[in-house]
Amino acid sequence: MHIKQYKPKCGKICAGTGLFSIVGVVSYEAYRTYSALTNLVDTRVLDVDRKRPDYIYIKHHIYRQSLLEQLEQERRDSKLVNIVVQPFGKWWKALKHSVAWRLLRIAQEGELADRLKAIKQLALIDHLKDWKQDWDFQHLAQLCDARTAVALARSNCDSRWFLPPRQYGVEKETREVLVGVKQLIEHLVPDHCAEYVLGHTFGSHQIKEPSGDDGVHYPVNSATFEHDQMKQALSALVHLTTVEENCRKIIEAGGLLTLIEVEKLYKDDIDMKLTLSRIVANLSVGDERSYDFFASGWLSILSRWQKDIDMRMQVTTDLTLSNLDRDDPNCFTYESNVYPLYPKSRREKKPDVDIVFVHGLLGGVFVTWRQKDLKPQAASLLGKKHKSVSLVSSTTCAKAPTGGGGDGSNIRTATPTKPTSPFTNWSAKKSSYDDDERDAEEGIASAKEEVLTLQPTPPKPHPSISDTATQELIQALQEDEPLSSDWSVVFPDIPLVADEKYTSPAVHAKQNREGRYSVSGEKWLQEPLGDESVGRSFCWPMEWLPKDFPNVRVIGLNYNSSLSEWSASGCPCEKYDGKLEKRAGEFLKKLARSNVGQDRPVVWVGHSMGGLLIKSIMVQAAQSEDPAIRRIAENSHAVMFLGTPHRGSAIAKLKQHTSALVWPSVEVRELEENSTQLLHLNKTFLKAIAGLSKKPEIVSICEGIPTELTSFKVPLHIVPESSARIDEGDFYITKEDHLSLSKPMCRQSFLYQRLISVIWCAMQSARDETEQHHDQEKTSIGTTISHGKTSSVFTDVYRQLRQFEKLFNIFL
Repeated sequence: MHIKQYKPKCGKICAGTGLFSIVGVVSYEAYRTYSALTNLVDTRVLDVDRKRPDYIYIKHHIYRQSLLEQLEQERRDSKLVNIVVQPFGKWWKALKHSVAWRLLRIAQEGELADRLKAIKQLALIDHLKDWKQDWDFQHLAQLCDARTAVALARSNCDSRWFLPPRQYGVEKETREVLVGVKQLIEHLVPDHCAEYVLGHTFGSHQIKEPSGDDGVHYPVNSATFEHDQMKQALSALVHLTTVEENCRKIIEAGGLLTLIEVEKLYKDDIDMKLTLSRIVANLSVGDERSYDFFASGWLSILSRWQKDIDMRMQVTTDLTLSNLDRDDPNCFTYESNVYPLYPKSRREKKPDVDIVFVHGLLGGVFVTWRQKDLKPQAASLLGKKHKSVSLVSSTTCAKAPTGGGGDGSNIRTATPTKPTSPFTNWSAKKSSYDDDERDAEEGIASAKEEVLTLQPTPPKPHPSISDTATQELIQALQEDEPLSSDWSVVFPDIPLVADEKYTSPAVHAKQNREGRYSVSGEKWLQEPLGDESVGRSFCWPMEWLPKDFPNVRVIGLNYNSSLSEWSASGCPCEKYDGKLEKRAGEFLKKLARSNVGQDRPVVWVGHSMGGLLIKSIMVQAAQSEDPAIRRIAENSHAVMFLGTPHRGSAIAKLKQHTSALVWPSVEVRELEENSTQLLHLNKTFLKAIAGLSKKPEIVSICEGIPTELTSFKVPLHIVPESSARIDEGDFYITKEDHLSLSKPMCRQSFLYQRLISVIWCAMQSARDETEQHHDQEKTSIGTTISHGKTSSVFTDVYRQLRQFEKLFNIFL
């Protein structure tokens, strides 16, 4: 029985053992076959393209130094203090990094108010500035989107927030980049200007010079020729990119990457950089261009340009970033030649007033509106320190402005409360013989008269000075004694004639309180004169006005002009019949797109021909049927003319033979004395401002001395009094030449102080109009409410009477 039961089990065990044996033999034979085939075929040929590990071989002393530094770090970490502090420090750093990443997420995904706050906080981050922590910035830059990156760039944050352009360290050859620029212009071939550029800039590669009978052609230097071609091509692109359709074609053709290659070549050439920045600014005008600039890497370059030492680069970069920033509720669009001088970054609220500056013939934003060059003959520099300066006492007293029908009798000069003397007009002068003639013209004593040099020891009293008080004053000034507060200092550019017909009582009250043509000595000393430590201002509207009015917008209009057609720099394809009127129309459209004067007052300041442009702009705005453009004229509260030739200038008229030789430009021909166009413009302007709901304040300032235009020092009156008078508003004649009218010496100059009064009155008038409008709305709302209450009372009475009538009928 037992043997029969175990037979089936033994059979199963034997069968299983045989099956496993067969599987093992087959596997072993398969392994031997695979090994034999592997030895026959070399499979390493398939790994030719595979990345192999790279080895860095370093020198022994470098490796040893790194080991020593590592051991020193471990020794410092093993100290008891570091054992306790280091974990806390690591936790603190990790927390700060986490805060930065969370703020970045809010800036990308939060609501508008939260995004603005997050951007402001991200721009203030200062705990990631260690060079060892650049990876934090790189990580955050990779997480940034286009909208957030543009907002950070406008906040003037660290440049490491932005990823550099791809392969930025690799520079192409000039010829290769020039070919790329040429291809960009070829995409605009239907444009006549583009065809002209291709034909004249890239049409020939040799310059043929006149020679003998041999007819040999002399090729120029290749590098110089390519540089000139690039310069001409970029100048042409500045003009071509003023058309928005051309900008779209250039961006679609990859023009931003080509311009980056140009920037690599000329990163140290300021002229080429300025031209390139103008092209980039024109490309940023269109809608939704922020991603194109972000993806190409231009934000990194723009962030670096923001910190450039050249003010022109900074302003043009701010213009570009403002056009790209569509997430700012107070953003504005600026087209070509419209430069936002202030503010530079985002603002929490819209500006209270727009101040627009327009330069004159041959001027510019950073040429016309620069601070006057400091010369030692500044007229009222009492208590001011300057190198190589000597005090000169003038034997003539300061002239008080005389009124031509105005209130000139109320004008007072700088009068001390101490005993007076005949020597009340003081000036600082350099002891040089070359300036004697000009000083005599300006009423300043020459160097041959009494000169008291600033020295630690007081000089001997001059025999011509008999007044003891005057000698004591001079001695005190020589000892650098500060000016006391009971003295008033006359403005350096005090008017010779003040004909005030329009000035409002509010302006009179403000000026009389602070000193109409003078300033207290204490306030004078608080204003730096602009020595080497402070620096001169190349654009005083941009630097001075924000100090007095923090919430304003300052705009500078720029345009090219020339005296002769031989030096004209405009596009040859464009022929202007009336350049003044057409240019004013173009600026008017650009200003309307920049939201100028839509819900705030406008103050205009124009020098020379810039005043004529302002008049033409206001006339066209007043006659326009577009409500946005007409509001520019309606909200124009003040216009300040500086040497504007309302009736032309005599120097613009040339004789026939001289005109054929000089070939005067269109601008010069438009400024001819008593020309029909200027007289018609003046008449139309006066009629236009008279038809406005509120007449703007007009202030005119005229030159009082001739201007020396050439090195021969030939004095010429550019704009005489007869042409500068517009027969409207206030009129002043100052002791400045035509070129110095727009260049105040300091913030206490009459020009700047009169402009402050104009802006202050414009803002006050706007506030009064707003309050009056609110009062009218409240009155209308109150009337509506009272009318509603009255009608509701009558309704209740009528309803009660109807109920009483029904009840009475029931009883009946």
